Amino acid sequence: AIYNGPQGWGGTVVTAQFYKAFGGEKAGFNLIDTGSAAGLDGSIAKAYERKEGWVGYYWAPTALLGKYEMVRLDYGVDNDPAEWKRCNTVADCADPKPNAWPIDTIVTLVAKPFSEKAGPEVMDYLKKRSWSNQTLGQLMSWMTDNQAS
Repeated sequence: AIYNGPQGWGGTVVTAQFYKAFGGEKAGFNLIDTGSAAGLDGSIAKAYERKEGWVGYYWAPTALLGKYEMVRLDYGVDNDPAEWKRCNTVADCADPKPNAWPIDTIVTLVAKPFSEKAGPEVMDYLKKRSWSNQTLGQLMSWMTDNQAS
């Protein structure tokens, strides 16, 4: 099975298009509609706790991926922005081509009054600081488990 997100999510459209583009049905996979965000999360938790395989759509960083160690699959192709826009993100496109998810750029933003009060040492730190998705996910998981802000 390949687990998809709920209807209405952009990632759900892309996963369905990737399922077609990479020949998921021909390879013997079923595309599973998880019905909701909770259903998607539950499918991961259930498979992980039972030590069963799981393939599907999810994103990072999240508390769930901080709790359950997952591996991002290599698509075997680079992201093609033109194909992404033309078909991979269009639900009724009939001929999607294999593609890879684009990599988002993550930035740190601070309010101007904060930057003015914080001083150069703090701002230098924030300019250099970088956390991996795994580290941030683990922090988010800890925050969820401990109801921390």
